[in-house]
Amino acid sequence: MEVLIDDREPLAVEKELLSKNNLLLRRKRLDLGDYIFDNDLIVERKTILDFCTSIKDGRLFKQISRLANSKIPGILILEGRQKDFKKTDFSLSAIQGIMISISLGFKIPILRSKGIEETVSIMLQGYKQLTKESIEVKRVYSPKLRYRKRKDQLLIYKVHVLEGFPGIGSERASLLLEKFQTLDRVFQSPKEEFLELKGIGIKTWELFQDILRK
Repeated sequence: MEVLIDDREPLAVEKELLSKNNLLLRRKRLDLGDYIFDNDLIVERKTILDFCTSIKDGRLFKQISRLANSKIPGILILEGRQKDFKKTDFSLSAIQGIMISISLGFKIPILRSKGIEETVSIMLQGYKQLTKESIEVKRVYSPKLRYRKRKDQLLIYKVHVLEGFPGIGSERASLLLEKFQTLDRVFQSPKEEFLELKGIGIKTWELFQDILRK
């Protein structure tokens, strides 16, 4: 799974992610969110102090609004302990009101975390919960695919094979199978046709070929 990390995020979070298996981490300046998991989940991570500061300077609701309008599902993780609220200028009731506004008004889930280790655990669990249903039902049995029978285990296996490649993911795996029909044709596909798929760039193609050929 590919995880994009905003280059302003602390290295401690990246280190914790590196301790997990099967993750390809890339740091870059993100326009939205702090972490993007395989283009399936966007995570906005804020410490309690940063959360309160972003309210004051007007950043918070701009970020939340953009997150709510994104095609990729997003969550907000609020990191810190209860005592950290006392170090801010906001009352607990004011914080609660803002959190309710974000949860109900913008439909963005807010998850609490005590520290970085728990934050990483929540992010990975969120990704697993979000994609478990969509991989097996929404994407594997997408109307775009010719195969719509739930008992078509071969299709499930094909998707699982392709989504294991960095930068592919389940949605692009479904698109590849829709275009080429078989794994053999995907693996032998011309570069130009492979890159015609939305969201697949030259780096993804090159890494895909490296894994296949080397």
